[in-house]
Amino acid sequence: MPVQKRVLPLSNLCIQIITQLLIEIISMHHHESNSKTEISKDTQEQQDSSHEGHQHPENIKAEDNHIEISEQEAAPFFPNQQNSEEGKMYDNGQQNIEQAETCSSIPKNSEQKIMLSQIITNEDTHDQFRESETGLDQSLTGSFSSIRSTLEEKNAAQIIEKEIKKENKLEVIREELSQLLTSHSHVTLHDHLFESFTVRLDPLYMHNKKVRPAIQCILVHFINSTLRYLDFGKAKMFSEASMCKVLFEHLHNATRLDKLVIGRSCYWRSQIFEMLSAKLVCMPYLTILKIQYIGTPEMIHDLSSICPKLCELSLKGSEKITDHQCEEIAKCTGLVSLDISGTRITGRGCWKILDSIKNLSWLHHCAFNCNSDSIVFESRADLFNCIKKQLQHGENALPLVDPQVLNVRDVRFNLKNFWLFNPFTEDLLTTVLCPCLEHLRLDFVFQDLGEEPDVSILSSLSKIKKLEVNLYDRCIIDLISRMVEGCGVRLTTLELHLVDDWFFVAQAHNVVASCCPNLITLNFSGDYKARHSLEECDNQLDFGIPTPAHPHLKHIKLVGVVSDQRLNFLLSHTPALHTLRLDGELEWLHDTAFIHILRTNPLPHLEEMWFNVSTTVTLDTVRLLLQQDNALKHIGRLCYMNGATMGKYQELLTQVRQHNLDIKLIWVTDERTK
Repeated sequence: MPVQKRVLPLSNLCIQIITQLLIEIISMHHHESNSKTEISKDTQEQQDSSHEGHQHPENIKAEDNHIEISEQEAAPFFPNQQNSEEGKMYDNGQQNIEQAETCSSIPKNSEQKIMLSQIITNEDTHDQFRESETGLDQSLTGSFSSIRSTLEEKNAAQIIEKEIKKENKLEVIREELSQLLTSHSHVTLHDHLFESFTVRLDPLYMHNKKVRPAIQCILVHFINSTLRYLDFGKAKMFSEASMCKVLFEHLHNATRLDKLVIGRSCYWRSQIFEMLSAKLVCMPYLTILKIQYIGTPEMIHDLSSICPKLCELSLKGSEKITDHQCEEIAKCTGLVSLDISGTRITGRGCWKILDSIKNLSWLHHCAFNCNSDSIVFESRADLFNCIKKQLQHGENALPLVDPQVLNVRDVRFNLKNFWLFNPFTEDLLTTVLCPCLEHLRLDFVFQDLGEEPDVSILSSLSKIKKLEVNLYDRCIIDLISRMVEGCGVRLTTLELHLVDDWFFVAQAHNVVASCCPNLITLNFSGDYKARHSLEECDNQLDFGIPTPAHPHLKHIKLVGVVSDQRLNFLLSHTPALHTLRLDGELEWLHDTAFIHILRTNPLPHLEEMWFNVSTTVTLDTVRLLLQQDNALKHIGRLCYMNGATMGKYQELLTQVRQHNLDIKLIWVTDERTK
């Protein structure tokens, strides 16, 4: 059975209590605002009704409790009907004026009081009373309406004044509490409270416009010198127009901010950030700055002087950034990571940056024209041409033909990642100019490639940790084998996107199982079932390879043909598996596969299990996983499982609650752990 929920640490409990307190204050504000609105609405309705000139007194209901009279005040004008003849006369002769209990008010004008008394107590005036009924009704109607309107307005004014006093008092309490909790807290407490507060209030803010001012009022107190990290894409409410504007207006108060992220979610709010450089002046301790999709030359003007400690900069997707800004970027000599993918910086601009920033380790740049005009946007191959040209004809020129010579050279490039598209052998040789290379991506479209390159140079990459290979038109198993055999023993992450029949891709599993003993993450995608039967494809898997081939493998993602045999082959080699994500063609996967797998490998460390498309696997597999001793935290998406219904899902939720399991069953949402 998965792990049960544990008692919250005291610090987390305090965070939750404080968050709940702030939420209750906002709810109080919302309640008070609604009450005030309702009072104003009622007052208006009462004022409107008071001007209805032909409203009859008996239609004024006693349940409108704004005006009341006492028995003593009513007695002189409405005598006891049981003890007086006048009462009998009134009861028999007056059909339009009811007893005092049915009236909500009484005329206060003395002349009208006397007239009414005389009419009711004098038998001789019985006929006159009938004749003057209409005139008296009209007179009383105006009096009743006028009196009720006056008193009700006074009463409503008093209530509104009282509500305003409550509102002012609540405002003071909210502001004092917010300042106390956000301005004088420890950095860690501040960050945890800010995150907790954001998560809890985000859905409320997005679905209830009336509470937005109150939430904004509290949130701005977090933007102070204690704040270290602000991401405008962390919550939906941060990119909402008014909230985004409020946060930006107070951004200069975050004088010790370490990380600032403005991402894709703010694309339609770019005008708010036009004066970003003026805000950055107040953040000399900033080390990470991400201005994605909205970056402009003005935003990064004099960036090297404003943020001297900057070590990571992302301008991803900002098409207004061109080679003209490379000189400014190159002045940020402390940069270790730079993302300029999707900008209009060309290969020559990249070279200028690389030549100036000696310690730049991570350079993210498109390998080919993915979203821009080819005339403006030059490929990664152009960058390599610049490097080769410099090394061949510059001060430190040397031939690019002898890898051993290159290995002993004191290379000046500190890059840890690179991306090559349809590389020739000579292009691959330049990788030795980057002895710190940890991540290499190679893309191949063989119909555009004259001949297969010599990939033996990969064996000289002593620090390689991640290899990403994309074969877009067919799987050449020999090429895959040479690449994986050359560096597989050093890899911790391998991503293979092999677009071909599962019959050919299956053989790649054998190579990986034989050559990559230290993998932690393995992603397979792109395969499909075409010309061969499933049995023929599965027979390509070598079950004779000693297990476990991947004793350290924690994360597996399969996007393609996921059969019983394929999953059985992989999981038989992965005793330390933490996450398993299945996508693609899952109609060949059944409950029996999991029953067999769990007998040989109970998956004791499994934390996440995802079915991202429809499958023949049923909720019985979920029940089976809930009975195992594992570390499951998430299982989703259950709606895609065969025969799954909301009723059966509710039964599973009941089982989880009964056993107090620390697990989240996800029905349909695409939620992921952070």
